[in-house]
Amino acid sequence: MRFASDPLELAALMRRQAALRLGPNAPAGAAGLRAGYLLLRRARALELAAAFSLPAISCLELNGWCGALLEAAAEVCPLPPASVRFCGWGEPLPVAGRSGLLEALVLQLVCNSLLYAGPRLNLELRLRAAGGCAHLIYTDSGPGLASGARPGFGFGAARAFARQAGGSFAVRAGGPGFVCGASLPLYPALPLLAPPRPSELLADRFSPVYIHLAPRCILPE
Repeated sequence: MRFASDPLELAALMRRQAALRLGPNAPAGAAGLRAGYLLLRRARALELAAAFSLPAISCLELNGWCGALLEAAAEVCPLPPASVRFCGWGEPLPVAGRSGLLEALVLQLVCNSLLYAGPRLNLELRLRAAGGCAHLIYTDSGPGLASGARPGFGFGAARAFARQAGGSFAVRAGGPGFVCGASLPLYPALPLLAPPRPSELLADRFSPVYIHLAPRCILPE
């Protein structure tokens, strides 16, 4: 593979490599399939990182978007269904932001929990509203974030999404349990971008659910 200095050019090269591993003529085997999705995951991270400093281009209703993403994630996580919980809010929560960054925020948090929180994992995403803001709170039952731990791509996407929305994102260091949250101003007057359906996310082999959860999820055949 020739060297690519531009992140988006490198992402395009990774996607072409992934297509060879995931196409109809690819060698059979779970290892090759997962390697292809991990390449897509790296490509998607590069693509989204390029959007970190850009302004929001749409308005997203958090109940619909977060509920769909977590429901689809629960279907492919190697966990009992009761271990993945979503607690929505009884009223619409419209916030400004890019859908790709919200997908990365939610799904990368789930992926981190699957990777680091241990075998008896429980995770929960809760939504609340107060003071003109939507509050997204994510918790898991793992050991928590170690002091001095290096933030990964998921935290970068979360902070970028919150910044685009005019809000903030914070992570609690230490434990027990991992806790993070975003506070996002509500924008009730803006038109909403329709959320995906969980069934659509699961039926699409190239959906963000499989790409972001590739290290641990059950991948489509």
